[in-house]
Amino acid sequence: MGRKALEDNNMVPESLIDVLTWEDKPKCQELSAYLLMILAHQSSKQREKMAKLGIVHVLLEVALLGSPLAQKRALKLLQWFKDERQIKVGSHSGPQTRRVSIGSPMSQRETNEGKRVMKKMVKQSLNKNMEVITRRANAAGESSKLKSLVISSSSKSLPY
Repeated sequence: MGRKALEDNNMVPESLIDVLTWEDKPKCQELSAYLLMILAHQSSKQREKMAKLGIVHVLLEVALLGSPLAQKRALKLLQWFKDERQIKVGSHSGPQTRRVSIGSPMSQRETNEGKRVMKKMVKQSLNKNMEVITRRANAAGESSKLKSLVISSSSKSLPY
């Protein structure tokens, strides 16, 4: 299937967005993000279709919790959506009024639910980053022990 055939298939973006939510399969997330990048590149029709399917929220989650490559790709896609939104909104001369949020009006319950979900995602991201930092720190400690062992055993022949 070529790019055009993928663009015309109604299930493609929806299925790929669904794959992005597979947190336990980082390679699948990376490949899905790559295919979505191909579809979204220079195709406002595809980006619009993806936005209607709720890709922005999924991309935010991947940007926080995904593998490094999936995070990079998700951030690139988010940048495209941000750039496109800025072009549509644009600036104008004349009196500036208070900005109105774009989208459907939300109830207080939905707002609180969104805040709770965002806090949960930030906590998960923080925990994941702390695990990575701890793992790297432990690996650095092991390598320094190995270096000191090598230095102590090989430096015995040196006069100093």
